[in-house]
Amino acid sequence: MNILFSSDDNYARHLGVAIDSLLLHNIDVPKIRLFIIDNHISQLNIDKLESVVNSFKNSEIFFIPFESYVKKLSLNLAWPISLSSYARLFVGEMLPADVERVLYMDCDIVVKGSLLKLWNWDLGDNCLGAIQDTIPARTKASVGLSPTQPYFNAGVLLIDLKRWRQNKVGERCLAFIDSHAGRVSHHDQGVLNGVLMGQWARLPLKYNVMTVHYMMSQNKIRKFYKDDATFYDSYETEDAIKKPVILHFTPSFTVRPWEKNCSHPFRDDYKGLYLSLPWKDVPFSRSNDPWYVRLLNLRYRFFPI
Repeated sequence: MNILFSSDDNYARHLGVAIDSLLLHNIDVPKIRLFIIDNHISQLNIDKLESVVNSFKNSEIFFIPFESYVKKLSLNLAWPISLSSYARLFVGEMLPADVERVLYMDCDIVVKGSLLKLWNWDLGDNCLGAIQDTIPARTKASVGLSPTQPYFNAGVLLIDLKRWRQNKVGERCLAFIDSHAGRVSHHDQGVLNGVLMGQWARLPLKYNVMTVHYMMSQNKIRKFYKDDATFYDSYETEDAIKKPVILHFTPSFTVRPWEKNCSHPFRDDYKGLYLSLPWKDVPFSRSNDPWYVRLLNLRYRFFPI
């Protein structure tokens, strides 16, 4: 099983939690190779990440420097962000040629079950599988999608690298960025949706249960985002919320679990793992979101338009 993450030094401790949760719940997998796209992770944090992985007999870790790939990005960003997520656009050339399938995950996840069924998922003729997200029509339109077309979240991607390379997805993504003058809504996620519209397999929601599903009911979510695409039915949504396999701590109407004022119902899952790892002495802090952001979060969580 090939797993891919991308991180800078600021997110290294969250990556450690993600890796630990993954390995704890997949001990029966004979071999897990962890590839880390390294956007200037400090040697201290590299050593800590290696210590987490080395405590499991079935896993090994490899670091891939991102620095040389950044130069290929022609971005025109409205504000500075970490470029680590853009690294997944280069997955075809970054990973060894013998890697023909990889599971990419963001660092802000916690794995709560076996990934074997996901790993073996039939993608058909598609080069990737992903979980559908709920997005307003204007965001879809900005990358060329119609209001009724589904849009995926790029936080968990099962990638058929053989097809990815054959279809030159990486090159097409860079061309898409250039065609939008270096500024694409939702960054690399928007890029992937624009390039692969209608050419991706929808995976079960339980493999990427985002924060918004715990902060709002399905009806409230659809009312807030005004998404016209057919979404997961209420049964699958409710089952995923109760029995998630991958939790994705997106900043949706609450702060992250490493911040003191997080209201996510699974925040203690993150905390329990964190306190067993080499970063446990780094204290949690309160969110520094402005008061009006916190007020808007409360307003839309309880009284969506």
